[in-house]
Amino acid sequence: MKLKVLERLLNIFFPMLCGICGREDFFSLRLGLCGECIRKTRSIRPLSRCDVCSSPLKEGSCCSFCDSRNVFFDRALSIRHRNDMLSEVLNRLKSRKDFPLSIFLASGSRKILRKLRSLEFDACVILPSHKKISWSSGKERPFLASSRLCKEAEDILEIPFIQPLLKSSPEKQAGKSFSERFFHAYRSWAIHPAWKDRCPERILLLDDVFTTGASVNEASRILKQNGARSVYVLTYLRTVD
Repeated sequence: MKLKVLERLLNIFFPMLCGICGREDFFSLRLGLCGECIRKTRSIRPLSRCDVCSSPLKEGSCCSFCDSRNVFFDRALSIRHRNDMLSEVLNRLKSRKDFPLSIFLASGSRKILRKLRSLEFDACVILPSHKKISWSSGKERPFLASSRLCKEAEDILEIPFIQPLLKSSPEKQAGKSFSERFFHAYRSWAIHPAWKDRCPERILLLDDVFTTGASVNEASRILKQNGARSVYVLTYLRTVD
């Protein structure tokens, strides 16, 4: 209650503008994105999805990709399908640390998280990314794009945030081909020594975008190798070909 009052006071003296075009309207004050830009984020929802990775399907219940590979996560869910506007929103959030944009990206997560309550997760985990070095301080950047999603999960599911995974490679997945992403993912993460063979049984793994699934699949493999029995994935965006 106190936070909502403080938020309203801040909007009076320091109104939250649209993180893309800079406009101020009813939506920007609450979501960090104006009504016109929000309309550009909308995409057509598929009638049928893969039961595992949520890819759009024309028929059946499992996509050919999930049916033909070792999938270590139990299910992957995303709030929205990625388009040009949503890509720009995510890029600005990550490059400029424009935190208000995460309010919009996380909107809709509460509905999904409430549906997941029955799974009784033990903890949520953010997939770690390579932390950039700040030239001014020489310290690692403590910013994670999925922090807002993690906060929603902690509040609604009443579970703690833990970080049993370590990023072991400085390389990024972006720019790599489909097959390169899977080879790179295999050597990109490792278990933290303190969590070896001690991971909670039911984990919700959070990331910003699901593209090929290589990153979250490898992270899920490591978590299950160290004690987890089920791993669900939730991301802001899902890339659809």
